[in-house]
Amino acid sequence: MKVLRLTAYCLLVAAVFAGCASSHAPRGPILATVPSGRMEWVEGLPVLYLSGSPYEIGYQHGSMMREQVRRAAANASAFADRQSKVPLVGKWMARGRLDAAWKQMSPFVPGDYLQEMEGLADGAEISLKVLQRIHALPELTSVSCASFAAFGRATEGGRLIQIRNLDWAIQSDVQRYAAVFVVRPAGKKAWVGLGWLGFIGALSGINEKGISVAEIGAATTDASLEGLPMPFLLRRVLETAGDLEAAAQIVRDSPRTVGYNYLFADAKSKQAVALETTHGRFALHRADQEPGNPFALQVANAIFRSDWALDPSVRELQRASGGDPRRQGLESPLGSTAYETRYRGQGLLLVRFHGRVNPEIAMAIARAIAPESNIQSVVYAYPEVWVANARERKPAAWGKYVRLDLKELFQER
Repeated sequence: MKVLRLTAYCLLVAAVFAGCASSHAPRGPILATVPSGRMEWVEGLPVLYLSGSPYEIGYQHGSMMREQVRRAAANASAFADRQSKVPLVGKWMARGRLDAAWKQMSPFVPGDYLQEMEGLADGAEISLKVLQRIHALPELTSVSCASFAAFGRATEGGRLIQIRNLDWAIQSDVQRYAAVFVVRPAGKKAWVGLGWLGFIGALSGINEKGISVAEIGAATTDASLEGLPMPFLLRRVLETAGDLEAAAQIVRDSPRTVGYNYLFADAKSKQAVALETTHGRFALHRADQEPGNPFALQVANAIFRSDWALDPSVRELQRASGGDPRRQGLESPLGSTAYETRYRGQGLLLVRFHGRVNPEIAMAIARAIAPESNIQSVVYAYPEVWVANARERKPAAWGKYVRLDLKELFQER
C-alpha cells in the first residue's frame, strides 16, 4: 500500500510540474521547467498568456494549442505550396524559395526569436523547418493595407484612435486560426499581439506603454532579403519602445528588407508618426507636419497611409500605386485602388467626421475602405482594443469586432 501511495504521489508531482498544457514531453532537455501558460476565450477568440524565457514562451504557445497550431501550420504550408503553378514540381519549387529566403534572413533574426521558434516547434511537436518557411512568407507576399491615427481636435474627447486594416490573401484561410497573444518576455515590455496561431512575429499590436503599430506593404525596387524580417522588426518595437522616438529609431537603425510604410501611435502622448521605408531609405513624417505633395491630403490632428510614399526619395524607387523607377520624375498614384480608396478615401472620411471620430466611427471608416481581401481589422483606442477577423470569405471589417480590455490583459496574475 505504501508503494502504491508513493507511486501515486510521484505521478501527481510529475503532472503538476509538467503543466496541464501538454500531454507529451518536448524534444528538448527541459522537461519539467516550462510553465504551462494559460488561455481563455473572449467571444470565441483564444487569448494566450505567455511569459518567461524565449523558449518557454514558444513552448507554452505550442503546447497549449498543439492541434490548432499543427492545423494552422499545415494550412499555411498548403497555401505556400499553391503559389507555384508549375505542375508536379511546383510545391517543391515553392518550398525551395522559402528555404532560400529564410537562409538569407535568419542571420539577422535575434537569437531570442530563434529560440522561441524552437520552443514552439517542440511544444506543438511539428517541424522547425515548416515554421521557418511560414515566417519567411511575409517578405515574399505583397500586402495592401491601410491605417490612420487621429487625436486632439479630430476625435471625440481628444482620445487617440488608430485603425489598422490588414488586406492580404483571404483565400489563405489564415483567419481561421486568429488568436490574441499577451506576451511578457523576461526583461522586456509586455505587449498584446493580434495574430495567428503558429506565428510569433507581430503584424498588429500594442504594448504596455501604449505604443501601437501598423504596417503596409509598399512594393519597391530597393529590396533585399538580407535584413531583419518585418514581423520581427515590429515585435522588437513592441518589446523595447517606450515612446515614438524610440520606435522610429528602431526602424531607422535596423537592417531592413523590402518596402514598407509604418504608422506608429502613442496613446499616452497622443501623437503619431508615419515611416516610409525601403531596404536602404527611410523617411519620417509627423502628424500635422506632412511634406508638401500635390497628391497628399492634409487633415488636422491626423495622419494616414496606404502603400504610396509622400517622400520623393522613397517614392522614386516604388512600384506601388503606379510607381515606375525606370521613368524620370514622380509618378502619379491617381487611379490606383490603394490611393483612391485606402489613402484618399480614408482621408476624406476623416475630414467628414472630423471632431467626432470615436471607436464606432473608426470601425465604419475601416469598413468603408476595406477590400474583399481584408483579413483583419483593428481599432486601437487605449485602454481598449477592438479586433475583427475575416470569417471564411467575408472581410474582417464587415463583421463583428471583439472588444479587449488592455488593463485587464496587462494585469499580472
